Amino acid sequence: MRPDGYWLGLVGGVLVLGLSVELVRRRYVRGRLALAWVVLGFLSVVFALFPQALGWAARTLNVQVPLNLVLFSGVLFLLVISMQLANEVGRLESRTRRLAEEVAILGSRLSALGETTAAADEAERPPSSRDQ
Repeated sequence: MRPDGYWLGLVGGVLVLGLSVELVRRRYVRGRLALAWVVLGFLSVVFALFPQALGWAARTLNVQVPLNLVLFSGVLFLLVISMQLANEVGRLESRTRRLAEEVAILGSRLSALGETTAAADEAERPPSSRDQ
């Protein structure tokens, strides 16, 4: 591989690592997703600085072409991220449903309380003011 390819990988890795750290710092990304992106950026930088490490990892895992290991790892990473996001969506959906039910219950209690208060106010008024 030409040295330009390594520089491109290094710049991409540093960008992913820097962006990941910045998003975590600003609290846009939290938890396991943040850790996954930081690890991805770190590994990108390591493999760009030491391309022979990728060849060693491919030989250790009996993968013929190191790029196939990168592509498989990328697909696996995206699958894990997708599963994590689906889990979060399901959790937030049930939480939103529960909150909507609680708001509906509180609204019905508030309107019942308002009707009770209005009836009590009406009963306390003198008869001459009720006719007007």
